[in-house]
Amino acid sequence: MFYNMLRTTVTNFRFLDRESSACAVIAATPQDYATKRPLDIFDIDRIVAANLLRKRIFCIILIRDIRSIITSRHQNVPGDYFIGFDHQYYVRDGTATFANPGIIQTHNAIARTWQRRDLTKIILRYEDILGDGEAIQAQLGTAIGFQYHGAFRDFYKHETPPALEYQLNIRRAPDRDAIVAWRGAKHRQRVTDQFTRCPQLFDLLRAYGYEADDLWFQPYKDETPPSIA
Repeated sequence: MFYNMLRTTVTNFRFLDRESSACAVIAATPQDYATKRPLDIFDIDRIVAANLLRKRIFCIILIRDIRSIITSRHQNVPGDYFIGFDHQYYVRDGTATFANPGIIQTHNAIARTWQRRDLTKIILRYEDILGDGEAIQAQLGTAIGFQYHGAFRDFYKHETPPALEYQLNIRRAPDRDAIVAWRGAKHRQRVTDQFTRCPQLFDLLRAYGYEADDLWFQPYKDETPPSIA
């Protein structure tokens, strides 16, 4: 969604019509590109090494409430949740395997990237993009120098390149209800399971500013049946 917001509004950067590593363009042309590949967060060393033209690198890190992440689904994996604390699905040629890094590995890569001094880091919250896209658009214009034609909120009115349709999942208007969809009763078992199996998720939820404590989880604990010896 966010990449398509940029692609349909930013006029002074170039965009690819597919998901691709920054390595593919950073040394190939003096022109400025904005690229999208979530796994690039694990590949920062290679991207920096490929920057032979000494461009200024902006790393936009998009975070989201972990409870929304672990309850997200994708049209290519209709029978299961897409991302877990340990792994997420990788889909290729219609086949899905639980092979990509999960939330913990991704957080560790974000933490390593945040400590770097050889690139500019910008953290955005998914919820802020949905809640006040105009402010985010202005923030990025000031921080990066993006020039715009149009508004982020209208991205879904534009055609999406076929190679980006998969990442977008379903082209639709930004839906603020998605922010709290994880609270639905159908997701309670999933939330309980993930946070019980990986207590580090509580730490990340607080570190990212989504909760001040763990009291929100008490109703989930109360519903958890006792283990049978």
